[in-house]
Amino acid sequence: MFYINKTVAFSEVGPDSKIKITDLTDYFQDVCTFQSDKLGVGMDPLKERGFGWVASSWQIVVSRYPRLGEKVRVGTAPYEFKGVMGMRNFVLETEDGERMAVANSIWSFVDIANMTLARIPADIAGAYDPEEKIDMDYAPRKIKIPEELAALTPIEVKYHNLDSNDHVNNAQYISMAEDLAEAGRRARQIRVEYRASARRGDIIMPYVNENYTDGIITVVLSDQDMNPYVLVEFTL
Repeated sequence: MFYINKTVAFSEVGPDSKIKITDLTDYFQDVCTFQSDKLGVGMDPLKERGFGWVASSWQIVVSRYPRLGEKVRVGTAPYEFKGVMGMRNFVLETEDGERMAVANSIWSFVDIANMTLARIPADIAGAYDPEEKIDMDYAPRKIKIPEELAALTPIEVKYHNLDSNDHVNNAQYISMAEDLAEAGRRARQIRVEYRASARRGDIIMPYVNENYTDGIITVVLSDQDMNPYVLVEFTL
């Protein structure tokens, strides 16, 4: 497991002084980026070869959200590379080893010129040392779209939503979903399925289903033809 140390900063917490889900997701994205950089297969070397990684899904399970000023360590380890896909775990722990969150993620390896799937080269997969999957209750990658959905106000993609690939950052979709479903902000589980990339100027059409009987809120972020960009599921 590769680790980095963090201190939960003022800019990363919500009104309750606990870390926001989006910033927790950023922690996870940062640690795998740092690991890849250290191994010589980071974003720049891959981009020079015309390749990149795109998130396919997230499953984040939270035991508790760390508070402002709390010192934590963030860990990651890939556990499998298969064809065009890479699978990776994450953990968030206190300095004393209390595990506050675990996550599973699936990533697609792509040819960035035309954003098509590409087989992972042997030297890139071989740069990592895959570990055993961590102990967690693994959910399916795909999220079911509820039959009943309430349409909400469209969202225009702005510059601050973008990442270095010039499309909406993975965590930004979660931020949009949180704004649409406030009860999800302290969810015990967050699942995200990515289907397409939205870019600056695109109009995202949001739809929400709130099933409080099962304790699940589903947010669908789609294009104007009802083709989903991303599905976000909060389990309360």
